[in-house]
Amino acid sequence: MFRIRSNKVVMQLRKFEAAVPARHRENFLHLYFDIGWFGLLSGSTISFISVYLVRIGATASQIGLMNAAPAVIAIILSVPAGAWLKQQRIDRAVFKTSVYFRFFYLLWVPLPVIFGQDAQVWLVILITLLMSVPGTALAVGFNAMFADAVPPEWRGHVVGIRNAVLAVTTIIASLICGYLLDRLSFPLNYQLVFLLGFLGAAMSSYHLHRIRIAEVDHPRVGKTLGDHAQPGFMRPAGDGFQPGIGLRYLTRRLSVRLPSIGILRGQYGLVLLGLFLCHLTQHLAIPLFPIYWV
Repeated sequence: MFRIRSNKVVMQLRKFEAAVPARHRENFLHLYFDIGWFGLLSGSTISFISVYLVRIGATASQIGLMNAAPAVIAIILSVPAGAWLKQQRIDRAVFKTSVYFRFFYLLWVPLPVIFGQDAQVWLVILITLLMSVPGTALAVGFNAMFADAVPPEWRGHVVGIRNAVLAVTTIIASLICGYLLDRLSFPLNYQLVFLLGFLGAAMSSYHLHRIRIAEVDHPRVGKTLGDHAQPGFMRPAGDGFQPGIGLRYLTRRLSVRLPSIGILRGQYGLVLLGLFLCHLTQHLAIPLFPIYWV
């Protein structure tokens, strides 16, 4: 019975995929491979970097600083990044910023054999801070590129498959990395995990390079795309994988200006305050998790 139902599901999926317009199939395929390799990065380097830092003596303040660095850079640079991306061809700009951003993952591989443990902690924080500069442009540009590469009527289909692939590959990568960390000696085990993460990052950038944007202006709906990957940000656990709503609009504004303080008046200001307090309480405990686990 289970086999019959599985065959029916596979047949329905093949039939549905066959209905995808030929001009979009290659882009969709590269988006699936992109998120699959990103899952390897997420399940290896991103998942275990905080654990590694605690193993070598990082404090809760240092873990918090590492997690906060990308968000601080994003607040400062998101609007300028949108203005810069507006002048660029979006698919080429996304690929270039992904290469600049993900190259920094390679720097983590030799750290354990070159520097002492105290120096490693601060170097990882510094690298995270530096990589967040191109990472912010990547986060803004990827949302815009995704909206241009996938027509509105196909976004639910593509996002659903991407989210499923991300979940599967992240789980498999985490299990494999956990096995390697148990079996190999320290710090070689973490170096191998970081190397696997860089491999996933590099292959993800390769598939971003293969995506081509047609000269068609798809409408930008006023809601999140629903894609769980947020390239460019090293997000902690919890709701961190939720994409930034509205980042793609930064590449389409005719003029870029700082928001007026007047928007904080009234009920909208109360909503922002509530969201701020909600995320503040969620993220206050994040630096403590790896310390408690280790």
